[in-house]
Amino acid sequence: MKRNLWMILCILVLISAIAPAAAGEEPVETSTFLSVTSPKQYEMVWSDLVPPEVTVVGRAEASNGIRDVVVESSVGKVSCGNATNFSCTVPVAEGNETITVTLIDSLGKTSEAALHVYVNVDIPPPPWISVIGTVRDADGRPVPGATVRFESALPLAWGPHPVTTGTADDGGYLIANAFGYGQNISVEKEGYLPLHREVVFENTTNRLDLELEPEPPQARIAPGFSAGMGILALAGGLLAAHGARRER
Repeated sequence: MKRNLWMILCILVLISAIAPAAAGEEPVETSTFLSVTSPKQYEMVWSDLVPPEVTVVGRAEASNGIRDVVVESSVGKVSCGNATNFSCTVPVAEGNETITVTLIDSLGKTSEAALHVYVNVDIPPPPWISVIGTVRDADGRPVPGATVRFESALPLAWGPHPVTTGTADDGGYLIANAFGYGQNISVEKEGYLPLHREVVFENTTNRLDLELEPEPPQARIAPGFSAGMGILALAGGLLAAHGARRER
């Protein structure tokens, strides 16, 4: 009997020693962060591949470490690995598509982000671009009142899509909504030689400064007097002189 009491007492002592320690342990808090930067929610995405594909880019963080980032569509699933910054390509279906990105931490806790996009299977169109700049002369002085014209270098079904603006007092200009990276550019101003350039831009927002050369003095024609009129006047003078000689 004494032996059983002694064993029970030992067990109670052990339980009392363990219980406070267990009660003092606080649960470990876990935190996760998941952000998809591309594509955007409800964005139209383009793919010229068959079957089409979409590249998903984002950032994942987990306090317990990342086990995996999984990207899934209606037609496929891929693993993006366990890096903080992820980028991977997933097969998708044409039309309305839902892409789900799942972050799995090292303890198995998950976080999800769902994207609704529209997949267009075709060559993506060129973007609309904007260009700012200043038109100056050869001495660096601003040229106000110049006409700046941008035309798309692409063979478009509806035409070259020209965009025209004028320079301000400081020579500055702004071209907005020019179609495509390739542009045929012209600048005209009375007293200056016309400027024609073809430029291929790399960004949707750009800066391009332009320079005009003054028109040579001999090329300037008095108002109302064209080169054709000058030739006719010269020919008339020669005929008159020839007739006068015959009369003599």
